[in-house]
Amino acid sequence: MYNGKGIENMALKHAKTQARRAELLRVAREVLAEKGFEATTISEIVSRAGVAQGTFYLYFPSKISLVLTLATEMQQQIEQALRTSYAEARTLEEMIDRSVESAFHITGQYRDILALVHSGIHWLEAEEAHAHIFTPYHSLIAEAIRRAQGIGAVNPAIDPDVTAVLIVGAIYYSADQCYVYHSSIPPEVYIAEASRFIRQALGVRLPS
Repeated sequence: MYNGKGIENMALKHAKTQARRAELLRVAREVLAEKGFEATTISEIVSRAGVAQGTFYLYFPSKISLVLTLATEMQQQIEQALRTSYAEARTLEEMIDRSVESAFHITGQYRDILALVHSGIHWLEAEEAHAHIFTPYHSLIAEAIRRAQGIGAVNPAIDPDVTAVLIVGAIYYSADQCYVYHSSIPPEVYIAEASRFIRQALGVRLPS
């Protein structure tokens, strides 16, 4: 049975572990942004982070797993933003607008990771994990569509699961254009048009 001192020491150890992991992610992101995925080495990451190479493998089994961790971090932030929008929006239109704006804002902060995730050339050995990143996002949107269908707010004929995949694809493709391929069109225009596109695709019905 742990005494108070033992619990305190465990909490301190956990905090240090989390801090070391966060620092490895921060440094890895810097190196990836500078050199790209292929040229980035674990040796370079641990050298900059000031830790032994074995320490890296305590947290990440491979370079791809590290990128997947960063992608999952991005996705979790988007999911939380969507849940907040769902909880706080007063209308379905407001929920859509806020959700799209939040998704764009977060992907903009992770544009370096977005470029890696959507490169399509590094994921053969992590295909299942790569797909898993987006599953909660698809499920969350599909759930929202079903709820809206239940109250007659959107077209009852659309398939929620397929439509959720299409919505996520549209948002990520638009974010790619803005943040990866540096479109001359401002993000605000993409946000407005993506929101309009989603409302029309859902057949959003305004209250009479």
